[in-house]
Amino acid sequence: MSNYQPYTIEDVKRSSSRELFTVISTFAGGGGSSTGYRLAGGKVVAINEFVEEAVATYSRNFPDTKVILGDIKNITGNDLLNIGSLKQGDLDILDGSPPCSAFSTSGKGKKGWNKEKTYSDGKKVSNIEDLFLEYIRIAEDIQPKVIVAENVEGITSRAAIEKLRDFVTGFERIAPGYKMVYQVMDASKFGVPQGRMRTFFVGVRNDVFTTLGLEEYELARRVYPLPTTSDGVTIASAIEGIDNDPAEVQMLLDFCENSFQKKFVETMAFNPHKVLKPGPINGKTSCFNMKRPAPNKPSPTLTQMGQQRSASGVMHYAANRKLTIKEMKRIMSLPDDYELTGTFDQQAERIGRMVAPKMMCALATSIYENILKPYKELS
Repeated sequence: MSNYQPYTIEDVKRSSSRELFTVISTFAGGGGSSTGYRLAGGKVVAINEFVEEAVATYSRNFPDTKVILGDIKNITGNDLLNIGSLKQGDLDILDGSPPCSAFSTSGKGKKGWNKEKTYSDGKKVSNIEDLFLEYIRIAEDIQPKVIVAENVEGITSRAAIEKLRDFVTGFERIAPGYKMVYQVMDASKFGVPQGRMRTFFVGVRNDVFTTLGLEEYELARRVYPLPTTSDGVTIASAIEGIDNDPAEVQMLLDFCENSFQKKFVETMAFNPHKVLKPGPINGKTSCFNMKRPAPNKPSPTLTQMGQQRSASGVMHYAANRKLTIKEMKRIMSLPDDYELTGTFDQQAERIGRMVAPKMMCALATSIYENILKPYKELS
């Protein structure tokens, strides 16, 4: 197993100052994917996000980025191009992570589609899976050289395969046309101390594809990076020695001690050799989403709901409590000094919804080196 390598916002800004490629990010959240693009040398020229607390977090860390706050259904690609001072076809990468709980492998499958979703700050959105179609509409307006769309692993499951095909077809039909591929990536193979499986769609505009002289069978091999570590990054190497706020630690200990979590978490031994789940109590098993990680392996996936105080999620491997915000930042591969706004639960939700920056950095670097850079040299 490999050790985690921490970094700072200053490292991110230094890398982004190279301005190797341009990015517009939709569904930008608190800035996880944007941090990854910047680490890869990209310049994020504009974003869209509709949750105000997410924008507050994003702007606290990247105050110079231009923001359109509002529902993507009410904006156009031209709105984003205009604030980014770009013309149709000029943008290098359009990024988007439409909310994906409806396709989660732990969700309800088709029974969860067309439902209303409530965020921790009270914001509500309906028909979550249809937001992917809004993203396709924005992509058609902007016509970037490359499209990147992130979703959960479950979108490749048998239950969701029809939706997946609809999305791929939708991207391919955008004028002037795109060649699309998708692949599931494991964040723990790219410097992230978390076993986070995510599906990444990548589309290359037809004229870019033709200029590079590619064959369709080559595209996936060209855009997706090889793992930087074969066996993952350990959670212990990421969070040991963190200078936590004692009051926050005590709050989490007290919450666990005085809530339903106590009887379940106490069935799981400290420092296990593999991920543990609660044992049966009175012959019944419950809290199946509660997990005690093994310190010398990557953390289980952090989720937007699971890391809030009153839910079942990933616990500390050597204490009967949830993870602190500083610990979660490391496990998601955020900069150590990344600032999050709002309550504890809002911050935990924000982290759980993010694209892990180091995984996005690896993908963006591969896209730049193998698609955008050679295209610019040839054209």
